[in-house]
Amino acid sequence: MVAYLTGAYFIWMAYMLLTPRPEVPSVGFAIEFLHVIAFFVLALGVGAARRNWTPGRWRALLLLWAVGSECLQILTGRYFESIDIFQNVVGVFLGLEAGLFLGKRTLKTSVVETANESENRAA
Repeated sequence: MVAYLTGAYFIWMAYMLLTPRPEVPSVGFAIEFLHVIAFFVLALGVGAARRNWTPGRWRALLLLWAVGSECLQILTGRYFESIDIFQNVVGVFLGLEAGLFLGKRTLKTSVVETANESENRAA
């Protein structure tokens, strides 16, 4: 389920990042945290739901998206800012590590629950 939600979030994020943005009033530093949060959520979902690939491959793919999506904004009439790339990368690193931690924890919990169910059936 996490994998499907993460895929849907990725599609929404791609749409939001690559469509022309209407004029938005600047509110200062707080608005810049949106990049960190957006990529944190994406990487968290990927880390928790990853399948068949090593964390290094997922990290490389997410970093490619973090940098590439910002560079592609030039083609859509949005503004390219190098600080946004930095914030995207920070979000990827923090989110992927948190997601991997949650994924391992969930896996351990499900293994223990499966073992307990097997013992209960045997008894």
